[in-house]
Amino acid sequence: MANCKIPPRVSRRLVAFDFDCTVVDDNTDTVVRDLLPADHLPSETIIHNEGWQEYMAEVFRRVHQQCCSPQTIRDKIRCIPEVPGFVRLLKRLHQATENKYDLIIISDSNTIFIQEWLDAHGLANCFESIFTNPAHFDDDGLLHVRPYHHQTECKLSAANLCKGKILEHFVAKRNLRDNTHYERIIYVGDGHNDLCPVLKLRQGDIACPRQNFALEKKITSQREKMDLRADVIKWKSGFELLRQLAERDAALDADDADATLADATKH
Repeated sequence: MANCKIPPRVSRRLVAFDFDCTVVDDNTDTVVRDLLPADHLPSETIIHNEGWQEYMAEVFRRVHQQCCSPQTIRDKIRCIPEVPGFVRLLKRLHQATENKYDLIIISDSNTIFIQEWLDAHGLANCFESIFTNPAHFDDDGLLHVRPYHHQTECKLSAANLCKGKILEHFVAKRNLRDNTHYERIIYVGDGHNDLCPVLKLRQGDIACPRQNFALEKKITSQREKMDLRADVIKWKSGFELLRQLAERDAALDADDADATLADATKH
């Protein structure tokens, strides 16, 4: 009989990041759209009638017609600036004492844009998983982006990607497959589609909305009407967020130490 020994239970901390306007200080789709002359932009009625992905598919077709090569698009993505302090934040969390963090990205961008930017900044090995829309360049150099999945259950999310569902599935999978328990989950984002995963967080978890962006404004104006159990940390830069997370980290470590000491005194 095969050895089905269950791995020992491990407690870790999970940090899930949005990408556009959270890690990078722009929207990857609109950065590529800006390669088009103003008089070549598709009509925004496509967004209202068919959706954002269909609109961007037309953008990519027109960019291709303008003879923009895949390398031109890749170079444009690589040059997007970070949100100040985020390269340091990601590297510090990845290298944290005892490597206690798992980092993931959940984004409505696409695999090519995210991987290109991470490679350019030496961050590709920092992430446990990246959940986003699959993308590839065909033999003619045209960029194609497919939906991550198709969902109709979550009204807070687009049909092609529900971040809350992805977060729940990742946590459950790590628990069942690796016996990993996340004692704290931290979600970092900026937009409307980050509200769903924030509402999935438990008491003791932390929601980290970027200050003066849509998610923070939504939480501030409607918190009393929400079933929001997590603590909230607002931030303007990666430097500020790193400092605040370090403070919360120290408090959690102190609580763990106290609990261990209390347990030891019982025996």
